[in-house]
Amino acid sequence: MSQWAKLVKVVGIVVLVTVAVLVVIKQRGLHEQRGDTTRRFTEVLADLTPKGWKIYNHVLQFTPGNLYKQINGRAEFYLAYDVIGMTFTTFESRADKEQFIDLSIYDMGTLADAFGVYSNELTEAIIPLHFGRASYRSGANYYIWKGQYYVQIIASDTTKNLRKIGMDLAQKVTDILTDSGEPVWGLRMLPQMDRTPGSVKYFKVDALGLDFMGNTYTARYSIGDSEVSVFLSLRESVETSQHVVEQYVEYANRYGKNVSHLTEDGVEFTICDMGGTYDVIFQKGSIVGGVITVKNRDLALRAARDFRRQLRHS
Repeated sequence: MSQWAKLVKVVGIVVLVTVAVLVVIKQRGLHEQRGDTTRRFTEVLADLTPKGWKIYNHVLQFTPGNLYKQINGRAEFYLAYDVIGMTFTTFESRADKEQFIDLSIYDMGTLADAFGVYSNELTEAIIPLHFGRASYRSGANYYIWKGQYYVQIIASDTTKNLRKIGMDLAQKVTDILTDSGEPVWGLRMLPQMDRTPGSVKYFKVDALGLDFMGNTYTARYSIGDSEVSVFLSLRESVETSQHVVEQYVEYANRYGKNVSHLTEDGVEFTICDMGGTYDVIFQKGSIVGGVITVKNRDLALRAARDFRRQLRHS
C-alpha cells in the first residue's frame, strides 16, 4: 500500500471516529436534556398540588413506547404527531377521595404538532380561555396549547369548586411551560377574514382521509350564506407539490365523475367533480391548496380563487 493510500485510510478512520463521538455526545445531550425535563416536571408538579389535596401515587412519565399503558386506544393519535413523552399525575382531595383531577402534559416536540393534537381534540361546546397560545374549558376540564406542549386537566365532576381548582391549576401549569414564540406556518398563512373561529386543524398525516396528504392545515370560511372548507399543504419542494396534485387528480378520477382544468393569470385550477360536490385545487410553489366538498361548482371555483389570492398577501 502506498503512503498516499495509507494516509487516506488513516484520515477516513479519524473522520469516522469523530462522527461517532459527535453522535454519542449529541445523543447523550438529548438524553440528559430529556432527563432534566422529566425531573423538572416531577419536582414542579409536586409544588402545584392544590391546598388540601395530594398527589395520588406518583408523577408518572411515559414514552412513545409505553404511552398505550396510560391511554390505550388513544395512543396512536399522539404517535401520529410524533409525541416525545407524556407526564401524568392525579391530584386527589384529602377530604373526599371521590374528587380528583388528572393532569396530562404532552411534549409534542414541535409547535405544529402540539397545535395539531390540540386542534383535533377541540370540541364544539367550549369556553375560550387566555392560557398559552390557545385554550378552552369544557365543563370542569381544561385544554391548553403552549409552545410544544399540549395539556389536559380532567376533573372527576363539574362542580364550581372543581372548576375553580382546575382554573388555578391551569394557570400554574401554563406558567411553567416554555414557548419559543415562533409562528406556526399554517396559522400565519391562512387568511383570517371570514374564518370560522376554532375551525383550523393541522394534520401531520392522512389529511382529508388521503394517505398522500401530510403536513396539511384545514379551516372553514363563510362566503355569503355558505360555509366553505379549505386546505393548505406545505411540501418539501415544487416537484413534490406537483406530485401531490397528480395524486389528487388520480384520486378524483377514481372516485369522482370528472376532472377539468382552468388557467387564470398563470395559475392552474383543477376542478374535481366528486359526484354531488366539487373540490378545486391549485399549486403555488411548494404549496398545494384548495377548497373541498362544495355543492356548487361556481361557488367552489370562486372560493378557490379568493383563497389563493389572499394567500399571496399573507
